[in-house]
Order: sequence, then structure tokens, then C-alpha cells
Amino acid sequence: MLAVLGAPAVAFADDETPEPRSQIGIETGLELYDRDKADTCVPDALQIRATIEGTTQGGMVKVELFGERDFLKKSGKLRRIRVPATDEALKICINLPAPGDFALVAYHDMDGDRRLKKAWNFKPLEPYGLSNNPQIKSLRMPKFAETRFEVPMNGADITIRLVDLSK
Repeated sequence: MLAVLGAPAVAFADDETPEPRSQIGIETGLELYDRDKADTCVPDALQIRATIEGTTQGGMVKVELFGERDFLKKSGKLRRIRVPATDEALKICINLPAPGDFALVAYHDMDGDRRLKKAWNFKPLEPYGLSNNPQIKSLRMPKFAETRFEVPMNGADITIRLVDLSK
């Protein structure tokens, strides 16, 4: 597994704010911002330790943290992480200020353009996944209740398996 290390958690709403590339971004040629780095993984710390499975080399993986309020809306995003995609599972850690119920949404931005490609019916054309790995069979947005997980004081370890609906 590839461990992704980084800076403390900070919420940002603006994807377009220019800032210097991180060292990872320079190596891969992707525009990766320091504010989007994952936190250092620490066993038993108050953090989410997420393993993202199903990626391939190229592009980037984006993971977003939500609480129940405004789930899947830009206003409800608590944190965003972007890391280069590899052929190995990625371990991404997110520090939290307090225990509680959270949900993660992830997708593999295969071309690194910072946009999830969707078909006319809003079906994702790039691999994506949700915490708890629910199978959404109809054309609807997932519900917080399907994706929520509890994070106690000693943190939580979860696995998200990306699915590719374009195949």
C-alpha cells in the first residue's frame, strides 16, 4: 500500500485558487495544492484512515469528507484530499477535530482535469466510490444513511472500493 502523508486538515471551498505546486505535483506533472494533502497516518489517532482500492496509474484520486448536513453539496464539504493515482491501493488519512458520523466520497480523476466526468443521465464515467461501498442501483444520489460511519476517539479504518460504471 502507498501511504500518503501531508499537512493538517483545513477546509477550502475554492478549487481555482492558484498556489505553488506541492512536491508530489511537480513529480507527476499534476497541479496538486498543499492544502489538498492528506494528513500523516497515526494508529489510534482521531482520524479517518481510508484505503482506496481500484485505482490505476495516472491522473489523481480525489476524496471528500462530509457530515450529514448538506451531504454531497459544496457547502457541506468538510475537507478535500487529492493525491496522484497509482496501481496500488492508496491509504489516505484525514485528521478530525471531534468524533462523530462522517461519510467519504472518492473518485479517480483519470485525466487530472479536476472534474468527475458524467454521462447525460449523471452516471459517473470515471471510477468512483463511497464509504460503506453501497450499491446504488437506480439513477439517484446516495443518501448519507447509506454512506455514514462512526469515528470514535481512536479513529476509524475504512476501505472504499472504486467502481467503474463506464465498462
